[in-house]
Amino acid sequence: MLGGVAPASAEFAGHGAIVNSVVVSPDGKQVLSGSWDYTVRLWDLATQKEIRVLNEHRASVNSVVFLPGGRQALSASWDSTIKLWDLATGKAIRSFAGHANNVSSVAVSRDGKIAVSGGWDRTVRLWDVGSGRELRTLSGHGANVMSVAFLPDGKTVLSGGYDQTLKLWSVESGAEIATLAGHANSVNAVSVSPDGKRALSASTDMTVRLWDLESRQEILVLAGHDGFVTSVAFSPDGKFALSGGGDRTMRLWDLATGQEIRAFRGHRKPVWSVTFTPDGARGLSAGYDEVIRLWNLASGEEISP
Repeated sequence: MLGGVAPASAEFAGHGAIVNSVVVSPDGKQVLSGSWDYTVRLWDLATQKEIRVLNEHRASVNSVVFLPGGRQALSASWDSTIKLWDLATGKAIRSFAGHANNVSSVAVSRDGKIAVSGGWDRTVRLWDVGSGRELRTLSGHGANVMSVAFLPDGKTVLSGGYDQTLKLWSVESGAEIATLAGHANSVNAVSVSPDGKRALSASTDMTVRLWDLESRQEILVLAGHDGFVTSVAFSPDGKFALSGGGDRTMRLWDLATGQEIRAFRGHRKPVWSVTFTPDGARGLSAGYDEVIRLWNLASGEEISP
């Protein structure tokens, strides 16, 4: 891939406020987003058209994730709940209640049976997706928990928060396994590699960091953003990363070298969420300008319907 700056043209549009979270379905055909406008929206990736609006939350939707199979989804909100959705009907199946404050992030195990959430009550919580029952509360962060992720084996979860740390937790016991420290400011997002051996973290200290989860050591610091970094994602093959930040860019990184490959410019305000499509060929970004943008990662160009 060659470096460069991409022009802006096409965009998903429909949200009436900041888009906090964007993800792609396992089959690569649909997109799910969550926004400060209190809604979750389902989109067709090919046409970039809205399929339906899911609007049962009573506050900002901060995080969304597809369940395996792509027929259901979870969302986390500032209304202190997580909701499980039937995407065919757009109706909520159940709510998960237990957090005492805003829920920042939600993720689901690879088998779709357990969900993990993180919130402003400084806790990480594990849930049984089938029943909505809280399995356990994981306490140890000293400030708001902003992001959570499962390792592929489903036995361990990763969290990051305003206390500037990442933490590894045992799903079975709820015990804290390790703390990863190195950031000089809040950890806003975490992502786990497909093989479960590495993690990425994005921080207000303007860096993305790559970690070895076996040795619990920092591998690389990815520096290039001119402002806080809000979001980060591994490519499906684990070789590349996307990050987004307050400098209004999405950036593509080579994780073998730590070098920036390309900066994608087009958003008019900070980028709040980034993700890859399952084929690894395209990336999506969303943010404060209320839109979602789809990019060709090889050419650097924005993709029109």
